[in-house]
Amino acid sequence: MDQVAAGTKIDELSAELKALRKGLGIQAPNLPLHVGALLRQVCGIQDDDSPGTVRDKVAETVRSLIKRLPESQREVARLVFGFGTPAGQRYTDRLTQLGTGADRNVRTMQRRADDVVYLIAETAYAAPGRLTHAGRKDPWHTSALAVRLTLGGTGAEVFETRRIISHVDGLEEIEHSVSLARPLQPGQPLPTLEGLGIDVVAGGEVHSERMVSSTRVAFRLRPPHPLDTGDQHEFFFRIRVDEFPSPFYCCTPEYPCESFDLNVRFDRRRLPARLWRIDGEFSKDAEDPLAPRKPLWPDTVGEVHTSFHDLEPARSYGLGWQPAG
Repeated sequence: MDQVAAGTKIDELSAELKALRKGLGIQAPNLPLHVGALLRQVCGIQDDDSPGTVRDKVAETVRSLIKRLPESQREVARLVFGFGTPAGQRYTDRLTQLGTGADRNVRTMQRRADDVVYLIAETAYAAPGRLTHAGRKDPWHTSALAVRLTLGGTGAEVFETRRIISHVDGLEEIEHSVSLARPLQPGQPLPTLEGLGIDVVAGGEVHSERMVSSTRVAFRLRPPHPLDTGDQHEFFFRIRVDEFPSPFYCCTPEYPCESFDLNVRFDRRRLPARLWRIDGEFSKDAEDPLAPRKPLWPDTVGEVHTSFHDLEPARSYGLGWQPAG
């Protein structure tokens, strides 16, 4: 689960970073012309900065963001953006070099390059004072989130209770979204609205359901009346998923979240072979089953419970598991 505005901002910044990596990447003579609006904000670029200053700020910022990536991703990121590569080496040549070194084809390396660019965008979003909070005030935050996930067959049912506190007067709608990971097997169809049911059980109504990316569905929650500053309100809604291929469930908040309580009920006939806690990771890393994490075990009825406090925006919190067999 995540908030649509956070995902949209990260997607937009990721697109700007992809434009930056083209051609000669960070070494391009016309680099200052390819710096998008969000990237300018992240780099602290002013309207009166000279082209040389723009170049220096972009290079310094991207280099510092790369340093914050997991060690296994840093060399890929440096090569993707052209740090330390021979003069005149274009993006496709750098991908070929990366593929040769890792014994993978260029198409596979393109996917790795896209993943590392997204990680950098997430890192920038999570950086205090850069993209998350610059120039705006959070309209609300979550004081308590409780999720009950029941897995059965190929589908799942999610019951979510969310209590929010308004930071503004006249808050009429809460933007929300659900992220569904890509299918595990090649050739399986992507998620669609038809395979997702969203119903408010109490606290308002749902409207404006729409696909905002190939794997994310956005919708709006409308309380019975507008909320003023300091007002609290609780929504209780249900989400039904016909296909639940992804072996993990996470909350990735856009705005601060004080507490998140998660209970997952597995089919006792199909308990996972392994189960672990995901605590404050980048969303791309949440799917990685190899990262070292704290193990958990279901109880006698097939349930596992965990909780989190003071969740950071743009980081993922939840559970992952390895299906039996």
